[in-house]
Amino acid sequence: MTQALPQVALGRSRLVRFLTDISRSETQVSHRQFTERLGELIDFSDSITLSDAHARDLVVECEDVASFSAGVTEEFLRARSRLVQAAMRSFFPSTGPSRIRWPAEESTPPATPTDAARPYLKFYQQQQVDVDSKIRGLHLRTRQTVAALSAKLARICAIDEALGDALALHSRGYLGAVPGLLGQRLGYLYAQYQKTVNEGADADAAWRDTREQYRREAQGLLLAEIEARLLPALGLIEALNEEIPNED
Repeated sequence: MTQALPQVALGRSRLVRFLTDISRSETQVSHRQFTERLGELIDFSDSITLSDAHARDLVVECEDVASFSAGVTEEFLRARSRLVQAAMRSFFPSTGPSRIRWPAEESTPPATPTDAARPYLKFYQQQQVDVDSKIRGLHLRTRQTVAALSAKLARICAIDEALGDALALHSRGYLGAVPGLLGQRLGYLYAQYQKTVNEGADADAAWRDTREQYRREAQGLLLAEIEARLLPALGLIEALNEEIPNED
């Protein structure tokens, strides 16, 4: 039986919520503001590309959407599960092989917030590169498969490709800023660690607790980022499932 796809509203994206909690920002973006900002990100040449995606004739290899939908959806869900599991294993190296591994515990607590954060930010940035590569591949495979199933889906996929190209630079910039926000959070946690030690707590024990908090916060943020990066491919899967006649 096909797993249910998660329903994700833009305003309630886990990444948005997580970064909002870190920054304590109460700013809300209306639908009108979102549309205006999106328009500002797309220049004239991108608009022409999007228009061409709407207008051009598309070759469709198969019109039997229902017979292929379950398999395409199951493959997407399996790939997503493998990606998430691999990312989560890296936070707990003892649970299985992982190319990117959570930093080993220091022999002594770091002396400065910069020293404390450096290996964990490097780990997070390595994870970003890894998940970006995997998700771009998954998105491309999903688009190619879905586009072959119907004329309507082929047009949606053409628009998805054009819009993705138009927003790629901006997306990289926004996601590239995430480690900086994480660094600010780790700096705050290190200051709390120093305060605890100054109040008489054992430095080694306090650092172990802080390091565990680093792990929890980085793990939650990475999961949220993976969810956000998967949204375009998930949108194609949802479009595919909407093409299937309702049998209820």
